[in-house]
Amino acid sequence: VSPAIATDGPRPAPSAPRARARACACVRAHVGARAEGCRGGVGRAAMQVTELNDVKVYNLSAGKSLPQFLEEARKNNKSLRYNEDFRRRIDIIQDFEFNVTCGRVRVSPDGTYLAATGVYPPEVRIFDTRELGLKCSRGLHCEVVDFMFLSDDYRKLVYLLEDRTVEFHAQSGFHHRLRVPKAGRSMAYDAETCTLLVGGSSNEVVRLDLEVGTFVSPIPMKELEEVHQVAVNPKLPVMSCAGDKGIVESYDLRDTTQRLRSLQVCNPDTTDGGGHVTCCAYSPNGMHLAAGTSSGLVRVFDVRSSKPLAARDHMNGFAIRSLSFHTRGPESTDLLVGSADSKSVKIWEATTGKIAATVESPNTINSLTFFPNSGMFFTANDTTRIGVYFVPALGLAPPWCSFLDSMTEELEETSKKVVFDDYQFVTTDELEQLGATELVGTKYLQPYMHGYFMDNRLHGKLKAAMDPFRFEEYRKERIRQKIDAKRTMRTRVKTNSKAVVNNTLHRELQVAAEEGDLEGASKKRKAAADRAKRLLAEDRFKNLFEDPDFAIEDKAQREASASAPLAEALSKKSKKGSRG
Repeated sequence: VSPAIATDGPRPAPSAPRARARACACVRAHVGARAEGCRGGVGRAAMQVTELNDVKVYNLSAGKSLPQFLEEARKNNKSLRYNEDFRRRIDIIQDFEFNVTCGRVRVSPDGTYLAATGVYPPEVRIFDTRELGLKCSRGLHCEVVDFMFLSDDYRKLVYLLEDRTVEFHAQSGFHHRLRVPKAGRSMAYDAETCTLLVGGSSNEVVRLDLEVGTFVSPIPMKELEEVHQVAVNPKLPVMSCAGDKGIVESYDLRDTTQRLRSLQVCNPDTTDGGGHVTCCAYSPNGMHLAAGTSSGLVRVFDVRSSKPLAARDHMNGFAIRSLSFHTRGPESTDLLVGSADSKSVKIWEATTGKIAATVESPNTINSLTFFPNSGMFFTANDTTRIGVYFVPALGLAPPWCSFLDSMTEELEETSKKVVFDDYQFVTTDELEQLGATELVGTKYLQPYMHGYFMDNRLHGKLKAAMDPFRFEEYRKERIRQKIDAKRTMRTRVKTNSKAVVNNTLHRELQVAAEEGDLEGASKKRKAAADRAKRLLAEDRFKNLFEDPDFAIEDKAQREASASAPLAEALSKKSKKGSRG
């Protein structure tokens, strides 16, 4: 290894005015008309918003990518100028994607650059946050297992590849390549001694002195047979290794011959691999250690005690793939833990275990990375686009995309999509009663608290399958309800008619209006009741029941009065005939 890789040279000069102008133009191009978007729906269409426990999560990478838009336009032979979805999209960083999948995402220590690895072909892409775009792309001969920044910016990086190769890159590109004895799984860097630590499928941690450029004697593990992840305490000269048997071994980097302690995170279970500690991480102050297991359990420890401060179970049976500590801001004392398995990301308080935010992903999650002192985090997924999420409850937006704060504030009062809308909550006992314990860990059950969320339609089908005679009871109940609805009350409601004229008509209208309000009334009765109520309430028809000039004559009475003279004449004629 070349000694030059461990020394820091002069930092590059700031961007030229032309570069800053391009960055401003890029912001305007990606964001569009911000005020118009937030008022007219552009912002709502561009950002997918989910809400759980009054915490809003904005998915900034939802929707189609630019190549997908271009392919669709080519097939349909239409211009993207008039495509509303294309005009309303928000690209925080241009070309923030890969051809197939993304494996890792890292943020440079100075917060200016983002680096991501993916396939296919294997490559690393470096993005400049000042210009909101791609700075450079470098091809690799093999897929990346892990990588990290060795300097504050992109000038020095190291990659651990699948073929046991460790590659060092400088500002100009490839610098040096070497091979380690065993396949590596994780890397860590001790800045005090310029030592690179590589752990993998053996019971030793390989050490490389980057200042001298030589291998150092490896650190043998006392109990671990394989190392899943290596973590270095940022404040103390302590290295911790997570591996099998449910333990985390820690060593003093000043004297690696003696082990400091062995922390039992979970009980070893050799039958299903549930006793493996898959990952671990130290807090920025070096006083807390988080460890995740292959069963989805995460525990936080104080480095001075072996008793866990808090624990969080993902409740889905997937192994924890990534762990990271986070703070809401540079002046905040709240310490949060971000844990990710293959399907979900959970962010919770390190001391209490209280959930702060959660994200469910339809694609497999490979790693989780927070942008320091902000509410933004990235996920490397098995899909083309890199996941970008913004949670205002976790902190402000990064300085290079501060416009997100004003956009989300203007969207606060709009309606949001609820994560578990139209879902039924079931406990583990209820799942056993339904015979659906095999669905645990699938997409049909969403773990939440002490149970799961299940789609209402699936829940109804399972209940119907468990009780096949329930449909017959439901059918009888519906028939009874329809028969009761057609029945009328045997006794009429007594009404007091106060009409001066047309008393009979007024009483009939009152009875019709009251019958429509009875329980089980038919649609015809309700319609007649509405007409009667409108007729009684209209001022135009008030004289119909008050003015005698509007009195309605009875038809039978009118016919009887018209035929009275004729009947009298016929009766007189019949009397004269009888006398004669």
